[in-house]
Amino acid sequence: MQPEITAFHHPATGRVTYLLVDPATQLCAFIDPVLDYDPQTQAVDTTFMDAIIADIRAKDLGPTWILETGVHTGHLSAAGHLKYETGASICTGAGVLESLKRLVPVLGSDGVDLDGWDFDKLAQDGEVLPMGGIEITAIALPGRLPGATAYQIGDVVFTGSAILPPDQGLDDSDAPGADAAGLHAAARRLLDLPPHTRLLTGQVGAEADAWEATVADHRTTNIDAGDSVPAEAFVARRAAAPPSPGPLAAPALQVGIRAFRLPPQGDDGLRFPPIDISSI
Repeated sequence: MQPEITAFHHPATGRVTYLLVDPATQLCAFIDPVLDYDPQTQAVDTTFMDAIIADIRAKDLGPTWILETGVHTGHLSAAGHLKYETGASICTGAGVLESLKRLVPVLGSDGVDLDGWDFDKLAQDGEVLPMGGIEITAIALPGRLPGATAYQIGDVVFTGSAILPPDQGLDDSDAPGADAAGLHAAARRLLDLPPHTRLLTGQVGAEADAWEATVADHRTTNIDAGDSVPAEAFVARRAAAPPSPGPLAAPALQVGIRAFRLPPQGDDGLRFPPIDISSI
């Protein structure tokens, strides 16, 4: 059985949060919930997610999973807020423990459990997560970064930022622990799926755009990972113009390492002290 899928575009970050509903049981899951955040003032707001929460309550849906495709650099996760409001369990890829080892020495350990016990579920590659009559299968994408995971339900795969719409190619090789060759390899693992498989990306840019394309579409037209673009060509292009961390990267990672919860406020009242992550 296929879920009912609703996509919620977050204009400020260009990210997409998905709501999945099992029509038989009215159970639901979320993929990559986004927190509203102003990097200038460090103001955190939950308006975007609260509208989704209000929608599921109005429909009397039963939240089960909050599925994270990895620690993020382009948005702050709202998973902690969503768990508090709905009781759903937070899941990400088991390889996130490797990311914690890399990130914590720079980002700080306050509120971080390095053994991963603060995550409700660390999914292994190929592990099946049940949701009523629907099975969600984790697909590990360690080339993108440790812990990066896509989630497959039938012929639909939620890719996060592992692959973007075909005309945008690939992104996120600025994330600590990732590299261009690994990012390309992760995308090609997805493109080895059957041609009719629908890939739903978690990132479309500041303006809403088509976030779904088939494997066949990507193999034909993806500007960075299509069949006509060898890994060497993509790696060389990224080496010539490497991406630099954006203004949300450091605070987003500080949330990610804490099982997607906000870090504590410091004595100065700030949650996100300036941190240079360029050398991580």
